[in-house]
Amino acid sequence: MKQKSLFVAQSGGPTSVINSTLAGIIAEAGRQLQVGRVYGLLHGLEGALRGEVVDLSNLRGEELDKLRHTPAAVLGGSRYALTDEDILKVVKFLKDNDCHYFLFIGGNGTMETCLRLQDVCRQKNIAIEVVGVPKTVDNDLEVTDHAPGYGSAARYVALSVRDQVLDLQAMQRFEQVRIIETMGRMVGWLAAASFLAMSPTTTINPLFIPEVPVDEEDFIAHIEKVYKKQGYVLAVIGEGVRNKKGEPMGNKPFAGMNDTGCHIVRTGAAEYLAQLVNERLGVRARAQILGMNQRSFAACVSPVDEEEAYRVGRAAVRLAVEGGGGQMVTLVRKGEKSDTGSTSLEQVAGIEKKVPLNYYDQVNKRVTQEFVEWLAPLVGEIEPVLWSGDLRTAGISASAVCGRGSCLGRS
Repeated sequence: MKQKSLFVAQSGGPTSVINSTLAGIIAEAGRQLQVGRVYGLLHGLEGALRGEVVDLSNLRGEELDKLRHTPAAVLGGSRYALTDEDILKVVKFLKDNDCHYFLFIGGNGTMETCLRLQDVCRQKNIAIEVVGVPKTVDNDLEVTDHAPGYGSAARYVALSVRDQVLDLQAMQRFEQVRIIETMGRMVGWLAAASFLAMSPTTTINPLFIPEVPVDEEDFIAHIEKVYKKQGYVLAVIGEGVRNKKGEPMGNKPFAGMNDTGCHIVRTGAAEYLAQLVNERLGVRARAQILGMNQRSFAACVSPVDEEEAYRVGRAAVRLAVEGGGGQMVTLVRKGEKSDTGSTSLEQVAGIEKKVPLNYYDQVNKRVTQEFVEWLAPLVGEIEPVLWSGDLRTAGISASAVCGRGSCLGRS
């Protein structure tokens, strides 16, 4: 049997577990008799256009295990907008380098590119099986129950917001409102994850997601109501929240993100809403962006997410070897666990999966229990905060701590 070369690339932004998927691909390729060498393109398909390729075939044992647990994307991500001419050049490069299997790890934009590549291969009768391998912290890929990378990012968001609540409780006499903005572009999956570590009996934390337009009057009224009830407000928003006209709030495209073919990343929503609170309610409000740690923070990797990412990589190799080009690997939920499956690229290419409205309580601005039950298995166990009481009502008085009189001056 003549062995055939397998090429792999990573695209879009990194995640905490995308290298686990790459490790799974390399490991499974080593088990398949049909696969000879495994090559990695650097920075997505830019690697094919520039001839930047690395041989991954000899990664084994301890090195592969280290790769599996390394965050970010060792092959390099890419947001390069490919022209039709570029696609033809990539196909020619792969053909000239004896590629028979091409695996592309990425989100819905990457799946659209996979479909374009596979269509050209079929039109030109070139025997290359193109398989899409899912990853995205935004969790906006259709068909698959969830995407590798999301569980770990969701864990980071949940833990960060949990501890920010305590921080704001401590500082409520200095600042009364904090608006935390998460990643997610035009979907609210990551913002919604903030509720996983919340205690609904002790804190009220409103959530605003891009799927439901935000009325400014309603927003201010809700913030005011919560503030009057508990003395501070920690609100979470998705970066793509829109007003009633459908316009992104803040409306500031990230520098250099107006290129055709790239997702537009917007900033400024939290700043805009914090300023609105300052002006309308006369309380001190602060905007906080969770930042890039959401997607590549190794200390918050979900064990379930990492294991699924690895299995998705292995499944992608098997799908390619079995002639499954033109498909994307999926995760199919079975109870609290997931199996791998597949779907045609046409079903996912360039399509954005929104948060279902049955996962969001529009009146109370919070997620539903149905969402919590769906998400919880993906992020792993989250321990509650160590202290949730109130010293003023815990039966501890000043005299009990200090004895009679003042504590001042005592050693």
